[in-house]
Amino acid sequence: MFGVIQKKGNEDKLSGKVIGYVKIPKPSEGEYEPPFDVLVSPDGILAIQGDYSKNPDFESFRNTMPRGLQEILKQILEDDEIKENLDKAKKISVSVFPRKGRMGDFFPVPAQLMSFQSEDALLNEDGDIYFLGEFSSLGSAHLFLTGFPILYQSKYREQTEQENEKEVDELLSEIGSGKPVPKKKTDESLSISLEGDLSGYKGNLLELLGTQILPKIMYAIEENDSEIFNTGLNSFHRFMRTYPHQQDVDKMIAILRDINEKKHASSSDSKNLALLCQKMSALHHEEFERLPAIQKELEALVES
Repeated sequence: MFGVIQKKGNEDKLSGKVIGYVKIPKPSEGEYEPPFDVLVSPDGILAIQGDYSKNPDFESFRNTMPRGLQEILKQILEDDEIKENLDKAKKISVSVFPRKGRMGDFFPVPAQLMSFQSEDALLNEDGDIYFLGEFSSLGSAHLFLTGFPILYQSKYREQTEQENEKEVDELLSEIGSGKPVPKKKTDESLSISLEGDLSGYKGNLLELLGTQILPKIMYAIEENDSEIFNTGLNSFHRFMRTYPHQQDVDKMIAILRDINEKKHASSSDSKNLALLCQKMSALHHEEFERLPAIQKELEALVES
């Protein structure tokens, strides 16, 4: 009915990562006001991107860990910068900006408008990609574009729920038949996947360390999953290879290996990991004024 064409991905097994794009007349110089002046590509492509593949209930995920391991994350997540960024992440939305300065109604959407240089560059991205059609006006294109991720997310959630129900039914069937339940394969959502290295990372490093990398490594420790644990450490080490103070990276890995061996994190371990994460973030984001205080606390821990 609406002429939506899936350019990439499997309609019956959505990945949770989506890009929708439209084509509009090629913009002439000075035709579009911010933010569309930089978001519309030279060949008239306007796109929106969303990622619904991650577990949204991070607090529940963290609370599955024993108290000692939770303490490490608590040290990091209490950081004011992390709190602020997490609050923003819960309110991601896109506003309607009509042409020539007229402010429109606020249109909430669980996705973000993205800039791509061309259609070919867009089609090289990962995930499910949809062409939503051609529009003669920017306003109509934007309205259709911002509504699409909501439809996609509802379909993805439905598929995920059906898959979960299927797994539960299979598990109950196996238990009822008295057959041994096979060990579940490594959950890909718990694996750490880091592309490139720190030099090309544009996000908040403290948030990445505190809400993605450390929680997954800690969960691997709790589950005694050596595969996820070792793979996670290797991915982290590779990602941080351009970090200027490699001794910080080595120290963090050594602490995590020690925790893995004793299956317990002391208060000193928690504080060390939290401070190392803060130091790495401060260096990466050139917040040099924060470094003396962080370094002083690290040195105090060594002396105690």
